[in-house]
Amino acid sequence: MKSDINNSKGVTYVRGLMALLLTALLSVAGAQSQDAYPSKPIRLLVPYPPGGVTDYASRTVAERLGKELGQPVIVENRAGAASTIASNLTARAAPDGYTAYAAPVSIVINPVLQAKVDYDPDKDFQPISMMLTSPFVLHANKDFKAKDVKELIALVRANPDKYSIGTSGIGSINHLAAEYFIKTFGLKMAVIHYKGGAPAAQDLIGGQIEMMFSALNEALPFVTSGRTKGIAVSVAKRVALLPELPTIDEASGMTGFDAVFWVALMTPAKVPPNVIARLTAAMNVVGQDQALLKDLAQKGVDLQVSSADEVKQFMQRDGAKWGQLIRDLGIKE
Repeated sequence: MKSDINNSKGVTYVRGLMALLLTALLSVAGAQSQDAYPSKPIRLLVPYPPGGVTDYASRTVAERLGKELGQPVIVENRAGAASTIASNLTARAAPDGYTAYAAPVSIVINPVLQAKVDYDPDKDFQPISMMLTSPFVLHANKDFKAKDVKELIALVRANPDKYSIGTSGIGSINHLAAEYFIKTFGLKMAVIHYKGGAPAAQDLIGGQIEMMFSALNEALPFVTSGRTKGIAVSVAKRVALLPELPTIDEASGMTGFDAVFWVALMTPAKVPPNVIARLTAAMNVVGQDQALLKDLAQKGVDLQVSSADEVKQFMQRDGAKWGQLIRDLGIKE
C-alpha cells in the first residue's frame, strides 16, 4: 500500500516538474520569438494607387526601413474612399507588428467628412513616427492680374464671386486649404472641384479657373516653366525648391496660416512594446539617411522622422482644425 502511495507521489512530482519545464521552455521560446522581431516580411499599406509621389516616397522609405530591420517591408496599395479602405484594414489587422500603415492626414479628417468609417483614429492605431510632409503651393493662371498674396486678396475682395479656385476633389487637403484661405481672409469666390489634381491644373493653365493650391511636386513643373504663376507656399517656412516664393504668413502680414500634407508610420493598436521599440529605433536610423533625404526633397517631399507623441500632436492639431472647418462649412463627400 505504501509503495503504491509513494509511486503515486513520484508520478505527480515528475508530472509537475515536466509542466514547470515546459512552461519555462515556452516562455524562453516566446521571449526569443519577440526578441527576433521581425522574423518575416512586413506589409506596409499605402492608401493610394501606384505611381504617385506618395507611393514612390512610401516605397523608398519602406525599402530603406526593410534594410534596417533585416526583413523586407512590402508595399501593398489599398486605394479607395479617400484612404478609408486602408485605414479600416489597418485597424482590423492583427496587432503583431507585421502590418504597418503609411497613414495620411485624412485619417483624422475622414471621420468628420464621411458618413461612416470603421475606425477611431485615437483608439485603433499606434503611431510610430512621422514619415513624410509636403507643403502646398498657391499658384495662379499666368495672366492673373495679381502678382502676390496682398494683391490677390485685394483683387478678390474688390470683385466678390468673380474669381474661382480649383481643387482635386471635395474633402481633399487642397480643397480644405482653399476653404481655409477663403475663410481666413474673408473672400468670396467659387470653389470648383475636379476629379484629381491634373484636370484642375489643366484648367488653371487654360484660364477656366484663376488659382489653386497644389502639392509642391505637382506645382513645381508648372511654376518653374512659367505655365502658372507662383504666389506663396502654405507652410511656416519657405521651401528650398521654390525659394523665391514667400509663405502666406510672410506675404500677408498675418501669422498662423498652415496647411500641410503628411504621412505617418502607424500600426494597429495593442502591438507589443518591444515591436514598437524596434520600429521606432529603425525609423530613427532611416531618418539619418542623407541620400534618402536628398532624393525625396528633390521630389518635393520631406522625410520627417519623429516620436509617437509628435504624430499624436499632428493628429490632434489637424483633426481639430480641419474637422471644425468641415463642420462649419457643412462639407460632405
